[in-house]
Amino acid sequence: MNTYRLRIKLKGSFITPLQADTIFGSLCWIMAWSEGQDAVKEFLSGYINGKPAFVLSDGMPGDLLPAPAHLSLSAQKEGMGFEDYNKTKEIKKVQWLLPNVFEKVRNGNFDIEPCGRLKTFKSFTTLHSSVNRITGTTAEGGNLFELSEYAAEQDEISIYIKIRDGWEEKVSSLLNELSKTGYGKKKTSGKGAFEIIKFEPFKFNDVNGADGFMSLSNFVPAQCDPTEGFYKIFVKYGKLGGEFTFCGRPFKKPLIMLTAGSSFRVKEEIKPYYGRMVKDISPAKPQVVHYGYAFSIPVVIPHSVEVKT
Repeated sequence: MNTYRLRIKLKGSFITPLQADTIFGSLCWIMAWSEGQDAVKEFLSGYINGKPAFVLSDGMPGDLLPAPAHLSLSAQKEGMGFEDYNKTKEIKKVQWLLPNVFEKVRNGNFDIEPCGRLKTFKSFTTLHSSVNRITGTTAEGGNLFELSEYAAEQDEISIYIKIRDGWEEKVSSLLNELSKTGYGKKKTSGKGAFEIIKFEPFKFNDVNGADGFMSLSNFVPAQCDPTEGFYKIFVKYGKLGGEFTFCGRPFKKPLIMLTAGSSFRVKEEIKPYYGRMVKDISPAKPQVVHYGYAFSIPVVIPHSVEVKT
């Protein structure tokens, strides 16, 4: 698989976080609208069988990359003094890394300095009024409710994509169509609107002595995936998209996922992706599957700290 980087510029705020599984679902609906449900079913069969046509990273602010989950533990040293302890506490808070620092950490060099606040994403809350669908007006008092939104503090967002040979044009076409329709919740009112700046080949630097991988996307491990590693989890409360939104029961079952930055030690050759598709995720639409693949890159994981299994 060859790696590409998609650089996009948001035209405003967005409500749905730029996570790989949601981006993938949006692209599947683009395919369904243009080629039909049978085409999507055939397309997804490759993912279900462990042979994806392409895998995605989460959206990254500018050139920043997520800090690996083992960073703070790797920075700890025996006999640390007060200053080293405080430095380790600051490193533990780090969520994003500059490209040059990221490469140092990937290669097992954890002697880094906390770089202060970086421009990433900021969240805020906006007030909206509920509108009666029959009268077209708000009720007395406005029926106000809050909605969480996000904005990018950088001019561009990067999404990394690994693509099998022969799929490059198809992926480019799907992304272009997505840029025309918008992304995520309330896209019809302009939320999640973006334009494509560049879609170009990209190569992460080689890592000598890599003995593990870290993921640039949230994912769900497959049964045969490595288990010795560092990770954080969160619960995804997914929702059906497209026409399935109006099926009466649009909510998916809660799904535990590992976050981007999770890292695992690998004894064999490091694969370009890990994870799987999750079946039986929708009570209303049993044919629906949930994207749970990891966009993996090689890293050096220190043997000096105990890992979670």
